[in-house]
Amino acid sequence: MGSIVFDVPPVGVKFVQGSEEFSIEWEEYRGVSYCDAVRLATSGRHLTVKPGSIEVCKWVPVVFGFKEPEHNFEWEISPRLEHPGKSLLVAPLSSFSMSLLPDVVIFRGSPDTIKELIVKLGEDALTFRYRGDISKSALASSKLDYSRSAGFINAINRVLSKLKEVKTFDRFTKRAFKSLFVTSTFEKIIRGTLADMSICRNSTVIPYLEGKGNVSFFCPGGVTWGGNIPGYMVCGFPFDTVRDMLLDEGFFEYSE
Repeated sequence: MGSIVFDVPPVGVKFVQGSEEFSIEWEEYRGVSYCDAVRLATSGRHLTVKPGSIEVCKWVPVVFGFKEPEHNFEWEISPRLEHPGKSLLVAPLSSFSMSLLPDVVIFRGSPDTIKELIVKLGEDALTFRYRGDISKSALASSKLDYSRSAGFINAINRVLSKLKEVKTFDRFTKRAFKSLFVTSTFEKIIRGTLADMSICRNSTVIPYLEGKGNVSFFCPGGVTWGGNIPGYMVCGFPFDTVRDMLLDEGFFEYSE
């Protein structure tokens, strides 16, 4: 099999405790969501995401353990990291090195590209714990779900992508989702029908906790705040799982 071509550069994520010193100069992220931080990292930024970084999204502080769950909506977020959670370093994969290895690598691409990645890594590299749960996984049995839900999710995401271009809509979402009531109501509406927490939970937390990769469709936030391409998919893998493949593909320079 030839090299896999990702038109969206992979992003590395490192969990850190406290104020560790690194050779890279990290910028503290302050903004709407983790999806947005990953978007900025894709374009070359080196960001630290920590408690207080997320100004709008109500899902992220809970799923990363930045705050204790207090409300029913927050207690229902699962899986999630225990409080107090670690900070995250988010940067282009190419920025990491032997002295700073990522814990998780996030890949985004067309369904065919993601399928090619899965075939190259093998099914043993994937977790099937959440298969059949469209909010957490795009896996149905041992295969990508192209038919049951993909068409509906992609249609919704295409609409959201168009709406994002309207400045009033973009401003509205960033203002409205500061409300826990709006967020929890929206969560009830999309549960079981759309992907949910596609980048923060599905592609970062699940691979980190499971030690295996997970594949997801994009959630509404991943499209509107993360600027991802409707119809594309996202997956996260522990670095150790994809290290050899990344070396073969030339994405990462690594030596013993």
